[in-house]
Parts: sequence; C-alpha cells; structure tokens
Amino acid sequence: MESLIVAGVMALIGGTINAFASHSEDDDEWDRLSKEKTRLEEAYKLQAELAESEFQNAKDKANRKADKDEKTADLTDLSADISETATSNDFNAAIDNLYLSQAGDAWDWNNAAMQIGSSAGANYAALAGSGVRAGSSVSDAVLMESTLNSAQLQFSQDAKRRQDNNNLAGVLNSLAGNKFDIYQNRVGADITRDDASWLRNSFIEGGSNYNIYQKQKELAELRKNQEYARLEDAQNSIEDNRHWKAITAFFGGASKGASAGYNASTTFFDAVDYKQTKLGGK
Repeated sequence: MESLIVAGVMALIGGTINAFASHSEDDDEWDRLSKEKTRLEEAYKLQAELAESEFQNAKDKANRKADKDEKTADLTDLSADISETATSNDFNAAIDNLYLSQAGDAWDWNNAAMQIGSSAGANYAALAGSGVRAGSSVSDAVLMESTLNSAQLQFSQDAKRRQDNNNLAGVLNSLAGNKFDIYQNRVGADITRDDASWLRNSFIEGGSNYNIYQKQKELAELRKNQEYARLEDAQNSIEDNRHWKAITAFFGGASKGASAGYNASTTFFDAVDYKQTKLGGK
C-alpha cells in the first residue's frame, strides 16, 4: 500500500515536471520563432533600402551619362553646321575660281587667235611686198607656222578644258565626301541623342530598368512573406498542440515517476521489513 502511495506521489511530481518542461520548451520555441520573424522583417527592410539606393544610384549615373551624350550630340550637330557652311563656301569658291579661270582662258585664247591671224597676215603682206609669189617655199613656211600656232593653241585649249573638268570632278567628289561625312555625323548625333533619351526614360515608371527594379522588389517581398508565413505556421502549430503535448508529457512523466517511485519504495519497504523480521528473530 505504501508503495502505491509513493508511486502516486512520484507520478504526480513526474507528470507535473514533464508538463512544465513541455510548456517551457514551447515558450522557448515560440520566442525563437518571434525573433526569427523580427530578424526577417529587419533584413527585408535593409534589403529594400539597399535596392532603392542601388536603383537611385544607377538612375543618377544614367542621367549623368544621358546629359553628357546629349551635349556630345549637340556638339556634333554644331560641328556639322560648321562643316556644312565651310563645304558650301569652299564649293562656291571653287566654282567661282573655275569660272574666272575659264573666263580668263577665253580672253587669252581669243587674243592668241588674233595674234596668230595678225602674224600670218603681216607675214603674207610682207611676202607680197617683196614680190614672192604664192605657193613658193617661203609662202609655205608662213602657212606652216600659222597652222602650227593654231594647233598649239588648240592643244592648250583642250588641255585646259580637260584640266578644268578634272578640277570640277575633284570639287564634286570632295563635295560628295563632305556631304556623306556631315550626314554620318548627323545620324550619329541623332543615335546618341536617342540612346540618351532611352537610357533616361528606362528609369522612370514604365521603363525597362524601372520594371526590373519593381519585379526585384516584388520577388523579395514574396520570399519574405513566404518565410514569414512559415514561421507563423510554426507558431500556430505550437499553440494548437501545446495542451495535447503537455498532457502527453504529463502522462509520460507520471508513468516514469510512478514506476521509479514504486520500484524505489518497494525496495525501501522490503528492506525495512527484512530488518524488522531479522531483529524480531533475535
């Protein structure tokens, strides 16, 4: 009987201790999960602030680059304007010089032709005055000289015209090359300006870099919410199972306590009975 009483007392003690320990473990786990939730919130806040800072920094750099590119495009356009003016002036000057050269040539050629005719007339007059008949060797020499002078004049005219044509072709080729360079610079300036505009607009709402930043924020928030939900589920599970777990722990502790108490008390009382029997026998 005494052993049963001791076993009952030990069962109560063991069950109470186990139930209290179970509650204490649940409280510790609850606190740990709460701290995890707090750290998660703090980490997400820092991550969001860092992402915002990085986005703003990238946006500032993009705007600075866009400003520089637009200024470069403006300088390119200004350079093209100057090149257009210089090309126009050079072309007009070259055409004017060619015109003046051809006008001067016309005067020189007319004078040369007149001199050739005058010289031939003077020679023939001199021959007539000297009594030399036409068809003589001297008369033929005068004719040959006049023909040679005319041929030389014609060659000079043909050579100068060809030279003028070559000069004109060179002027036109230079004009075409300058026009291409100017057009290329204009297109380059437009492309640079368009790139600058795209880069600047990519960081405002609806732009590609802005959309990437928003998706990154959404992904980070989604991951945070998923982890937060997992921690809350764990806490809810602790609350839902707290009482059943305590009851289970109580009965487990009670069983062990009762068994230990019964065994210990049985051994103790058996020893007492044996000692009393031995002493009574003496």
